[in-house]
Amino acid sequence: QEMGDELVREWVSFEKLVQQDAIADAKRATNRIEARFARPDGSRTVNLDPGYIVPPRLVLATMKDFAHRIYVGKRVYAEVTLIYRDGEFQPLAWTYPDYQQPVALDFFTTVRTAYLAQLSGDS
Repeated sequence: QEMGDELVREWVSFEKLVQQDAIADAKRATNRIEARFARPDGSRTVNLDPGYIVPPRLVLATMKDFAHRIYVGKRVYAEVTLIYRDGEFQPLAWTYPDYQQPVALDFFTTVRTAYLAQLSGDS
C-alpha cells in the first residue's frame, strides 16, 4: 500500500564480491537512499533490500526483528529468504511473495551460477 498500485520490481547484482559482514552497512546505506526519495509524510517511494548469495542461500537485510531473523549489528537483522536445495532455490514459510515468483528464482539462480564461477576462477 505504501508504494502504490504501479509497483515496479527490479533485482540487481554486482560483480564485485564483498564480505557477508558488510550487510549491515549496506542496509544502512540503502535506508539513507530510501529516505532521500521519501514523500514529505515519510512514506517510501522506493524500497531497497540489500542481500547476498552464498551457495546454500539468499540472505536479505532488514531493520525489523522477528523470530526467524538474526541480529547482525547496527540495528540490522539478516533473514535467510531462499535456500538452495535439490538444484534450485526454494522459498521458506516467511519468504515474501515476490521472491517466490519464477522470474526472481531464475534471476537468483543465474546470480548464484555467476558467483560460483567467480569462486572457481572461471569468470
